[in-house]
Amino acid sequence: MEDKISEYREIVLQTFLMLFIIYVFILIYKHYNPYALPGVEKRFLYLLIILGVIVIISYIQKLNKLLNFIINTLNKIFKPIISLSVGQKFVLLAIIFLIISAIDLILRGEHIANVDAIIAYYFLVIGVLNLLFEYWNESFQKLRIIVSLILLSVLIYYTPEVTKIYPKAYYLPIIILILFLVYQFLRKFYI
Repeated sequence: MEDKISEYREIVLQTFLMLFIIYVFILIYKHYNPYALPGVEKRFLYLLIILGVIVIISYIQKLNKLLNFIINTLNKIFKPIISLSVGQKFVLLAIIFLIISAIDLILRGEHIANVDAIIAYYFLVIGVLNLLFEYWNESFQKLRIIVSLILLSVLIYYTPEVTKIYPKAYYLPIIILILFLVYQFLRKFYI
C-alpha cells in the first residue's frame, strides 16, 4: 500500500514539475507574442495551483520533518543573536551594513556603497553609545531601544546623501519602533 502511495506521489510531483516548466515557456512566449494563445497562462496557473496543493498534501509528512529541521536550525542561529544586548545588536547591524556596503561597491558603484557605509557608521555610533550606557547601568533597555531608533531616524533624515538614494529610509526605524511598542503592549496584556 505504501509503495502505491509513494508511486502516486512521485507521478503527481513529476507532472507538476513538467507543467511548471511548460508554464515558464508559455510566459516567455507570451512576453514576445502577447496576442497568441489568449488566457492560456491563467488556465495553466490554476492547474498548477491545484496540482501544487495536491503535491503539498501528499508530501505533508516529509514537509513536516523538513519544517522542523528548518525551525531547529533557525533557533540555533538566532538564539545567540536574540540574547545580545541592545548595543551589541546595533554593532552587529553596523557590521552587516559594512558587508552590504562592500557588496554594493562591487555591484552598484561607489556612491551607493558610501551611503551604506554612512548608515553603518550611524549604527556603530548608536551601538557604542548603548554599550557605554550598558557598561555603567544595565537598566532602561526598552528606553534605550526607543531613543536609539528615534535617533537613527533623525540621523538618516538629516543626511542628504542617504535621503537622496533612499528617500524614505528614515521611516524604517520608526516602523520598527512602532512594531516594538505594539509587541511590548501585546506581551504585557496578552502573553
